[in-house]
Amino acid sequence: IRESLQVVRSRDPHIHRMPFLDAGHKLGKKEGGGGGSDYHALGAMEVICSSMAKTLQTALRSPDWLRGNYMAVRYEDLVVEPIKTLRQVYGFVNLSVSPEMEKFALNMTSGPGYSSKPFVVSARNATQALSAWRTALSYQQIKQVEEYCHQPMALLGYERVGSPEEVKDLSRTLLGKPRL
Repeated sequence: IRESLQVVRSRDPHIHRMPFLDAGHKLGKKEGGGGGSDYHALGAMEVICSSMAKTLQTALRSPDWLRGNYMAVRYEDLVVEPIKTLRQVYGFVNLSVSPEMEKFALNMTSGPGYSSKPFVVSARNATQALSAWRTALSYQQIKQVEEYCHQPMALLGYERVGSPEEVKDLSRTLLGKPRL
């Protein structure tokens, strides 16, 4: 909650506030891990997604000084094709990838473990982490994220889910081609 509140405090007061899709979802309820944490997390998500949308719009309509000087990399691309993506990033900054760095990237994305702690840097099964949200979040929570973040999601090639069954079908990728 503390981190979410810090992000929410940076909110532009003129920004359009999104409504809750399910205004009663976990708010004020202790069972199910609620207690208002969803409310603060949604406020933070609104700020983060709004900022990301502005950044991506700038990238789409690049001023001359920015054109060719940035590269967008999705986490999913790094996880699915770590060596290819790593080589693209290094090539973008005119460096070559060492065999040690390739080995490190493979280890970090295909390790044996999986941590539920999102910012722990360790070798993990990144493809498992890639789809963890599909089993950890409810359909209602996923729809709320899509509502708040539809602009950056569309620009980055993330598809919306159509049903709870589609969310749970892990054989179906929800990644499309990014527009950047």
